[in-house]
Amino acid sequence: MVVILYIFAALEFIGGIGVLVGSKDAIREIVGTLLVGFSIITVGLAGILAEVAWGRKLLERQVVWSRKLLETQMARSDKLSEEQRPQAAAQEDTPTTYRGYTYLVGENGVVLKLKDRGLRHFSSEEEAIAYVDSITGGVSR
Repeated sequence: MVVILYIFAALEFIGGIGVLVGSKDAIREIVGTLLVGFSIITVGLAGILAEVAWGRKLLERQVVWSRKLLETQMARSDKLSEEQRPQAAAQEDTPTTYRGYTYLVGENGVVLKLKDRGLRHFSSEEEAIAYVDSITGGVSR
C-alpha cells in the first residue's frame, strides 16, 4: 500500500507540474498547485503508514521474543527449583535447646522462646545464650 501511495504521489506531482507549465489561465494554475500540494500530502501519508507498519512489525517481534524469554526463564526456574529442593530441605531451620530454652537461628537473627510462652529476638546466637545465662544464673535447669 505504501508503494502505491508513493507512485500515486509521483504521478500527482508530475501531473501538477505539467498543468502548471502549460497553464494559460488562473484555474489551471490553481489545479496544478493543488495537485503538487496533494502529492506532498500523499508522500507524507505514505511515510506515516510505512513507519506504522515498521513499528507494528517491531512490536510483534518483541512480543515473540518476550514470550520466548519468559518460557526460557520459566524452564530454568523449574530446573533450579528441582535442583534446590534437597538444599532447601537441608537448610530448614531446626530449633536448638540451651539450658532448657529453645531458640531458632535465622537470617534475621535469633528468636528465643521464653518459659512464659513469649518470644524474644536477638541479633546473634551469642546474645541469646548470654541472655539465657543471665536468667538462669549460669545453672542448667
